[in-house]
Amino acid sequence: MLGTVLLIGMIVLGYFHITPWVLIPGAIVASFLGLHYPPGKAEMIKQRGIYWQSFMSSLPLQAALVAALFGVGWGVGALFK
Repeated sequence: MLGTVLLIGMIVLGYFHITPWVLIPGAIVASFLGLHYPPGKAEMIKQRGIYWQSFMSSLPLQAALVAALFGVGWGVGALFK
């Protein structure tokens, strides 16, 4: 649910041509949400001792996803404004 709200929010921010600097915190939040949902996933990763490795490894993928959705919103905003 929170991840969906984040992704829709990135599209909306792109639509309104908000500064692309929102992509950095957006990617960090997306990585955090990806590690912590479903519940118990983060605890399992912490027990294995690979929490930070998993977090840092997921950042580039999350950043690419957030940037793509932001770009879609930006393009739609450029077409319809």
